Amino acid sequence: MRRAALLLSLVLSILAENASAQPTDISPSLVRLVGRDTVVSVWMFIRTERDLDEAARLVTDLGGSVRRRSQWLHAVSADLNAQALADLRSGQIVRRVQPVARFRGEPEPSTGPEFSPTRPRAAPRQDSLYGASTMPLRVLNVLPLADRGSRGRGVRIAVLDTGFETQLPAFQGVTVAAEYDFVFDDPVVRNQANDAPGASRHGTQTWSLLAADLPGTMRGVAPGAEYLLAKTEDVRSETRVEEDDFVAALEWAHTLGARVVSASLGYLEFDAGFGYTLDQLNGDVAVTTIAADMAAQLGMVVVAAAGNLGVRGSGFLTTPADGDSTIAVGATDSLGALASFSSRGPTADGRVKPDVTAPGVAVFVVDPTSGTGFSRASGTSFSAPLIAGVAALLLELHPSLTPVEIRNALRASGSNSDAPNFDLGWGTPDATLAATFPRGVALTAPTERLLTSVTPNFSWSVSTVPAFALPLTYRLRITTRRHPTTTVLDTVTTRTDVTLATPLRPAAEVGVQLDVTAANDVVTTQQPREGFVAPLWVELTALNDVAGMTTRDPRPAFTWVSPDVVSPPGPFMYDIQVLRVSDGLPQIDEADLRSTTFTPTTDLEINSPYSWRVTATLGADTATTESAGTFLVVDDGVPTVTLLFQNFPNPFPNRALGAQFTCVWFDLAHRGRVRLDILDLRGHLVRTLLPNPQIGEELEAGRYGRPSPLMTGSCDPDFQWDGTASDGAPVPRGVYLLKLDTPDGIFFKRIVFMGAGG
Repeated sequence: MRRAALLLSLVLSILAENASAQPTDISPSLVRLVGRDTVVSVWMFIRTERDLDEAARLVTDLGGSVRRRSQWLHAVSADLNAQALADLRSGQIVRRVQPVARFRGEPEPSTGPEFSPTRPRAAPRQDSLYGASTMPLRVLNVLPLADRGSRGRGVRIAVLDTGFETQLPAFQGVTVAAEYDFVFDDPVVRNQANDAPGASRHGTQTWSLLAADLPGTMRGVAPGAEYLLAKTEDVRSETRVEEDDFVAALEWAHTLGARVVSASLGYLEFDAGFGYTLDQLNGDVAVTTIAADMAAQLGMVVVAAAGNLGVRGSGFLTTPADGDSTIAVGATDSLGALASFSSRGPTADGRVKPDVTAPGVAVFVVDPTSGTGFSRASGTSFSAPLIAGVAALLLELHPSLTPVEIRNALRASGSNSDAPNFDLGWGTPDATLAATFPRGVALTAPTERLLTSVTPNFSWSVSTVPAFALPLTYRLRITTRRHPTTTVLDTVTTRTDVTLATPLRPAAEVGVQLDVTAANDVVTTQQPREGFVAPLWVELTALNDVAGMTTRDPRPAFTWVSPDVVSPPGPFMYDIQVLRVSDGLPQIDEADLRSTTFTPTTDLEINSPYSWRVTATLGADTATTESAGTFLVVDDGVPTVTLLFQNFPNPFPNRALGAQFTCVWFDLAHRGRVRLDILDLRGHLVRTLLPNPQIGEELEAGRYGRPSPLMTGSCDPDFQWDGTASDGAPVPRGVYLLKLDTPDGIFFKRIVFMGAGG
């Protein structure tokens, strides 16, 4: 009763302090335990306005014990009984409670037989130096960097695993900057008396792929790095491996300056029915994932094994490999084929995982339990440290690279970078390629898909290239995208820009491929997926409406614009023709113009439709642009004769012009009553256009049907027919009569109607 009263008092005091706080969110798997006589390890995520000391006191008051505190997660891991879990549901300090992961996942694929380091006498030079460890270094193309002396010097790598036998001969020359056993809270990471036999085997094996340095037998990827060794996994039973040690080790490694983290550990299913569901593998639920992403934000490259659950199908990743900023590593064999056990993506939110792959089948490792000291092992646990070592080599050569840039460099150099998928991710990285071009090649111009010049400038930048890779040579290839393709340019240069000398045809689409070759013969390629589209040589900017236009100026200005062009082959030269629509003959024909404006020196005919075109010339090549519609020069004066012009367009509708109606123009020489009707061929009235509600039957002498100066197009809306009868219903397709009844007589024109939507 006393304990219950104490808990009630505590809860009431918290509620008084923060009445608006929300109830604690408790994981459904923990809710099922309420009422049972059991103790569980849980993560208590503390509300931002509360501190961890207050949370620790709450744990004590509830009869529990604190396991770890995490400043990064603002959380406490604790052992609590079921009643305490029930009491937490109404608490106001804790925002969420979820179980601490106790690893019960599937074990690594079986380790191969012991391996004798005896080598044949005729081994290649590199095999003589690296022995049986050569294969993954060759697959990852690490050897060219190693031959130049890259060994990870100056980079601190934190390795989180089951323990490490640091006294073995393979590690005698390796620098261990710090080590800590988070299981027993002491500074000894080797097997101790209270450890399970062989507990350190897995950690020693994974570390050896990074740090082993035994010339002639085995050499890791980064033996020159400094190591922070964290024993985080208790293998004495499958119920004693917790996430909180993993998180604590990450925070410890950060305080000691780790730049790379290698974690051959994964959490998905735990004992007592706990586990992460596939829909929780979204990078935002698992505490190891959240902590790993936090480490990346703080400048640490976190490399994690993707997991060995590939036989279950897609999406069975282990955490923290689901993290957005975590480099998840899958396993392949020596030929690059995906290992059947390697976990595959995607993440729950659809991201591609794994990020990359590395050899993880029958990999040669140091094995403290083997009679020879070596064995072959399989699993993504052995792929991850290889990639972590490559990351260290990149940081050795390029210390300013961020974790995201390291990840991007590994991806970009991957064997599957052109088509990343949920099995291989971006594929197996090329370490030498990533080290030579860590930030890749950036095409800096053109910046838009639609070009602004017919002789565009192509420029690019390549940064962070190591001195041993200089100078660089560039090969730029530009081809048309039509079939068959045509090579527009194929040139080799040491400059970082090329201006196209051959003008691109109007609207031509071209593809670009830039190959960059370094002094060490490493080649990278930039090839934008989308092509670039050349501009039109001429765009008409006057008298160019598809529906037609009118002007009252008998000498209108014809204007157009052209894109940029270098000289030579520029500048553009122009020929202009103004054509009568009636016979297609040019009334104006001027050549060799340099200006983009032309004004006729003679008048155009009144009420005669015209079109116009401009032919642009560059060198021996030409391109012609024609007006989209016709134009007329109209007269504002009183007509001397009454006329009914042929309706236009005719036939109609005209899809090519986008015209759904036909225009009617007429001139009236004398004032009087006017009627404008549509008749069928039998003379039956179909529709009356005049008079109408806007225009009465008495009209002044003048010109009708033309648009006013404020209107667009070539027709006054009051003088057009859309192919409907008086009741608004569409009329049948056919020939109709246009009848104009005036004081000066009756006039007829034939109208051809193509039908609604014709």
